[in-house]
Amino acid sequence: MGKERGRGRRNHQSRPYNKSNWRGQKKERSQHNGNPRNRSAPQQKSTLRENQVGITEFTNADAPGFTGILKSRFSDFHVNEIDTEGRVLELNDYTVPKAVVEPVDPQKLDEWRKELEEVIGPDVWTDIASLANAKFDPKTEQKVEIDVSSVDKEKRTKIHQLVKQLYSGKLVSTTLGQTQAKEKPQEEQKVPAEEAAPVEDKKTIRIIKPKHGRGDNRWNFPGEFVTFLVHKTNIDTSEVASTLASRLNLRPSQVNYCGTKDKRAKTTQNFSIKRRSPESIINAARAIRNVFFGNFNFRSTTLKLGDLQGNRFRIALRHIAKERQADIEVSLESLKERGFINYYGLQRFGNSASVPTYEVGVALLKRDYKLACELILKPRDTDIEFMRAIRKEWWEKRDSAAAAAKFFGDKFIEKKLLDGLARFGETDYSSALRQIPRNMLMLYPHAYQSLIFNRIASRRIKEFGLKLIPGDLVYVEQSEPMEEENQIEAAETEAAETDEGDLPEGVEEDVDVALEEESVFKRKVRPLSEEDIASGKYKLSDVVLPLPGHDITYPANECGAWYEEMMAEVGLSSELLKHKEKTYALGGAYRKMIIQPNDLKWSFRRYNTPEDTLIASDFELMKGIPITAEPSEDDAKYLALVLEFSLPTAAYATMLLRELFKQDTSTATQMQLEQEALTKKEDKDTPTDSLPIEEEIAEGETAAETVPETVEPDKEVAEGQ
Repeated sequence: MGKERGRGRRNHQSRPYNKSNWRGQKKERSQHNGNPRNRSAPQQKSTLRENQVGITEFTNADAPGFTGILKSRFSDFHVNEIDTEGRVLELNDYTVPKAVVEPVDPQKLDEWRKELEEVIGPDVWTDIASLANAKFDPKTEQKVEIDVSSVDKEKRTKIHQLVKQLYSGKLVSTTLGQTQAKEKPQEEQKVPAEEAAPVEDKKTIRIIKPKHGRGDNRWNFPGEFVTFLVHKTNIDTSEVASTLASRLNLRPSQVNYCGTKDKRAKTTQNFSIKRRSPESIINAARAIRNVFFGNFNFRSTTLKLGDLQGNRFRIALRHIAKERQADIEVSLESLKERGFINYYGLQRFGNSASVPTYEVGVALLKRDYKLACELILKPRDTDIEFMRAIRKEWWEKRDSAAAAAKFFGDKFIEKKLLDGLARFGETDYSSALRQIPRNMLMLYPHAYQSLIFNRIASRRIKEFGLKLIPGDLVYVEQSEPMEEENQIEAAETEAAETDEGDLPEGVEEDVDVALEEESVFKRKVRPLSEEDIASGKYKLSDVVLPLPGHDITYPANECGAWYEEMMAEVGLSSELLKHKEKTYALGGAYRKMIIQPNDLKWSFRRYNTPEDTLIASDFELMKGIPITAEPSEDDAKYLALVLEFSLPTAAYATMLLRELFKQDTSTATQMQLEQEALTKKEDKDTPTDSLPIEEEIAEGETAAETVPETVEPDKEVAEGQ
């Protein structure tokens, strides 16, 4: 136990953590002598900024912006999934359902016994009763076997039900199938196997005395799939799923959820697993820190990616200037009326300006696999300490096996790639890349698609403003809008299936079928005409912009030509996106250009310390744990803006906040703003007003990260996807 606890502690301390974080300079604090003026600025890293990925415009550039600190603590950012019926999912029920055997009317049980007298006579029932009353003896074989070869499935089910109803918890029954021909070895049979007549299966119902605590393990719940809510803090959705799968002896793909949620937040979302009891799921959950499970239910089908309407956000923005409240109200009203540009946020592009993820995507699309591998493994100044040493060693020595051996665990993309190079050879880059799971690998090409979308959206707003123009694309009336993440998922699943297995019979020859399938996706949208615009039926929030691909409809106006121009800058085209390796082929998708938040609400909230909890989580509400009391206006040191709103899937909440701030929302900018706000406040108060760093790190509640985690493209998400 002690060793396990120690190992777990090392894992916790070895999490991605930047020692140069200005809020974490514990050793240097004594040198400041309590004077905030002596604090050194955080080390500048070449982190990505919004204008580097095409994020440049606003729906209302004239509205006043303001400063607010985003994600100062995990408890400042809450995401609750909205299911397909429009319900906001909240963890509020800790009850663990137990398997219940529905009682059968005693009169019906008597009827079943009479019906089955030919199979189970009085003597057999006596043996069954004796077995039920006997004590468990591991040294003897305690069983009763009944030959049911001549009995149909319906009657066999009745036998099982009789045992379950009459001796629940004392006996367990199982049907065993055995072919008579298997009872003798082939050489002992008198008739050669090829001349032997077909034999019928011999079926036996075996009734045994189970070991204490084992009982009947058959599925006795009202649906094949158990669903449950997961409330997590500072952990990736995929990590929860993979850990849960490991503890339940499942593959990660057998733990299903509707979308990926933010890591640096408190989030609640739905999961589903086939035929695993709620009790076993709760036991498995004990291995995962900062995660709570509840609200168990059952259904006949599994959850799939995209089985949600969107997400409900509750966000606290700290260090709001009190004198700016009137301007903030104006900005919020503008946002409510005009919405925001549906940009892909910085999470989509990694954390390094020197190696953004879209550059790896371009290399993959151009089939330059050597460059793709080198970019993934290239040293960068945004790396956490241990990753920096691994990259440097590989870059200088090109010994993949030695570099891979330095990793603890294998969740990192870099580790999987290094393992591939060590396995297939230092120059077999294509094979090494296949060691990365496809859903993770494809996020690099998706990042390039996202870059093009952002640049097109910015240019469209800059040149034509917030008005409709002929040729803009909208979904056709008969076609139900599908979010681009689901479009991509469907297209890639189909591509992966044909790439990894045999093609269906006739597909290779039937070119017309393939062409027809391609055109279906193109027909999901249509261009607007002058008459459509004049009718007033459409608004800017109906317009979609394509993500570039080989099977997509581009706008029938100037915007359509911009796609090929931008792709040509790196030597690509729509035709080249129909990659020779289907793994990397990009069919394309559609994404709304403007998003208007639903049910936008706001309030101002006073607080005194950076550690005050401003929003109650699902867990705190369920357990009745109070959050920090709000001080009076005279006593309060700081002011926060608390926002509540709903967004559709794949929309980025940070892009909504950017529309309010009118400034960059990158991690580096947020860190700088928070440092300035705290320093300014401390100048006004006392020089000893410092942050309780030890407590904050121990709780896992840090400021906005100076350096995000190492490049793990599978971890990027649209907030509350």
